[in-house]
Amino acid sequence: SFVVTENNWLGRGVNVSTSVDVSQETFKGSLNVTDPNYKYSGNSLNYFASSSSNDKDGSGFKNNIIQTGVGTKFEQYNDVYLSPSISFSYDDLKVKSTASKSLKKQEGTFSDLSFDYGITVDKRDKVYMPTDGHIASFSQAIPLYADSPYLKNVFAFANYKTLTPDAIGTFKFYASAINGLQDKDVRISKRVRLSSSRLRGFESGKVGPKDDKDFVGGNYAWASNFEVALPNVLPESTKTDIGLFLDFGNVWQVDYDNSLDDSNKIRSSAGVNTNWISPIGPMSIVLSQNITKASTDVTESFNFRLGTSF
Repeated sequence: SFVVTENNWLGRGVNVSTSVDVSQETFKGSLNVTDPNYKYSGNSLNYFASSSSNDKDGSGFKNNIIQTGVGTKFEQYNDVYLSPSISFSYDDLKVKSTASKSLKKQEGTFSDLSFDYGITVDKRDKVYMPTDGHIASFSQAIPLYADSPYLKNVFAFANYKTLTPDAIGTFKFYASAINGLQDKDVRISKRVRLSSSRLRGFESGKVGPKDDKDFVGGNYAWASNFEVALPNVLPESTKTDIGLFLDFGNVWQVDYDNSLDDSNKIRSSAGVNTNWISPIGPMSIVLSQNITKASTDVTESFNFRLGTSF
């Protein structure tokens, strides 16, 4: 995976971010543009577009997903932010005779147009590397038009506290739920998963219910993180931050087949994370050890990411 971010596009303070994520079976690309002060109104304006292709010949299916949308964010009250948006997605799923019965039922093309909104309360002392305060957010996706309608809810909370001059503690909690409407099952491309940043020590999206060879996500997911940042372990000249973490999480429930929920189990891991501002951009290295897991989970003890910002 690779990320490039321009923080001051054309000298106007516009943020432009591009990302590419490539694996043996998947290609994902995205573009995100944010104007933090659109026409000097004090409100931000955001555009995004993404495309992904999953070619899983061993599982007998291939799908292409295109998403785009536009949104804004503004401070409604002191430290209370609203972020409404409109998004559109197109999902084309093709299956072979070797695909599972559940996948064959979802074959076809599906489109949906949804209204998304978020409410955020931000009481942190600073946005970048906060040392005190908290931030809480709730968001919801409501279908305006959908071939397979659903309702999605997401809640996230983070609390920061300076424990000692050399240690900053952080507690984070995340919960997500998606449910089909009008007696429709949630499509596989819309189901919730946990990224490797929320549940370290596991490959991104490869925990939870599994349909034959494929991780299909769940209707529900949660994760909690306990972190201690140690900013003074290494000299400031090294431009390196080190921290310790303990993560917990779970992904469960499959509405289209209850028999796939055998891996409903709390996962956990502990380890060390390092962030280094290198000459070619910020690098993130995570070393982790699993504590509890399901037999079907795919784990990783080492994770490396490189991004650049200019």
